[in-house]
Amino acid sequence: MNLIKVSELNDVDNLFIGCVREWVTAVLYAQNPMPVLKYLLSNHKIQKTMIPIDDLLRSIVLSLTKKIDFRVSNCCFLGESEKDILSVLYNFQVKREETATNLIDKMVDKIYRNVAISSSKLICKDFTEVGLFFNNPTISNIINYNFKDKKYI
Repeated sequence: MNLIKVSELNDVDNLFIGCVREWVTAVLYAQNPMPVLKYLLSNHKIQKTMIPIDDLLRSIVLSLTKKIDFRVSNCCFLGESEKDILSVLYNFQVKREETATNLIDKMVDKIYRNVAISSSKLICKDFTEVGLFFNNPTISNIINYNFKDKKYI
């Protein structure tokens, strides 16, 4: 298992992970997660995205047959489920729909599949419209290039 620090994420991924963790905290304490999602997303004028985020997370949590790994809000590392969600969003945003749907199939039960897919696409659409782009957390941002042989390593 490779550990990814939250501090190494770009601002967009960090914002989304903050939304996920606040949603989980609110649900655990039987509170409505919408006000805190609205607040977090308001800085970027994408408050309407709180509904697809809620739908996506609900579909993941309700899939009881799958293992869920969300971390508390002050944890320094990403959980596996958090990495998977960021990968799904990244792949939808770069138009790799087959990869994204395969990841979703591993995360949610079949009855929640369509909700998870449509919610993920809406999140990506809203983020893209305001110029916010996800990175794939499973791929290193370091590019290794051999200048002598003029090829990527």
